[in-house]
Amino acid sequence: MRNTLKITIAAITMAAASLATAGVANAFQDSDVSVAYADGYMGTDNQFHAWEHRADAEGYRAKHADNYKAWRHDDPRHKDG
Repeated sequence: MRNTLKITIAAITMAAASLATAGVANAFQDSDVSVAYADGYMGTDNQFHAWEHRADAEGYRAKHADNYKAWRHDDPRHKDG
């Protein structure tokens, strides 16, 4: 009886962790970014998207420094174009 309860709890925990990480992993892809900023990115859909996680911004900046602007997208001191 105790082993069955432990196995059930372990299975539920693993399933919940799997579902939680699946949503995060699919939320952001480098190919969706036109221009990245400190506070988010302009997507290929021409919409601004805030970074969901700081790690997303840091990872993108590390891989694509040439396409990353180190200021907020709406900073009036930096106008694109």
